[in-house]
Amino acid sequence: MNILSDFGLRLKELRLRSNLSQDMLAARSGLDRTYVGSVERGERNISLKNIELLCNTLDVDISYFFDHERFSLHSAHLKSELKRPIQERFCYRVDVERNLISWQVAGALSLDEVTSITADLKSACRQLVLGQVKLLIDNRKMMLGGQPLVFQPEITERWEELQRWFLPHSEKVIVLCNSKLMQNQMKRLANRSGIIAVQKSLFQQEEDWLTKNMDPSFLFETH
Repeated sequence: MNILSDFGLRLKELRLRSNLSQDMLAARSGLDRTYVGSVERGERNISLKNIELLCNTLDVDISYFFDHERFSLHSAHLKSELKRPIQERFCYRVDVERNLISWQVAGALSLDEVTSITADLKSACRQLVLGQVKLLIDNRKMMLGGQPLVFQPEITERWEELQRWFLPHSEKVIVLCNSKLMQNQMKRLANRSGIIAVQKSLFQQEEDWLTKNMDPSFLFETH
């Protein structure tokens, strides 16, 4: 396989992990769809400027784009995933005594669902002490077809707004990630929102990382 073909496959696998079509990726990056298609097929020698555009649209660092972490080329079937009850894809709890909100995302979310979730989380946060809130966000089960899933651009934009709202409330934020891809996305999101000052995005390449129970007290004490 030559370098152009390998680059094209990498672009396609990251596009599929974000559940973007070629049309969507092209439109968001300001590139022509036929151009994106030819890059994915290894037919075009893409410029550094266009690599930057595509990476920003996929919300990954250029350094991560060339990382060895690789994924399946199977598409994510988002429509069937969103038919699962929301309770199977998102849950949260509030521990008033410890000023802790913990939530778990275990699948894809629609924009309407994120709007409702955002309102619920803000309401939960208002029960706690301003500036002393701890957030534990568990995204490890964001999987589809055995492959990690990351947030679509429009969902990422809503999470960014939510993080900005949470920033003055929060003392510490820990995000558990399902891949280096998600860890990279979460760090970029935290940088844009400003919550990076109090956030740690964690991922470990351990056999039981995606399934082991996490003690919030231990996590907040050690990170």
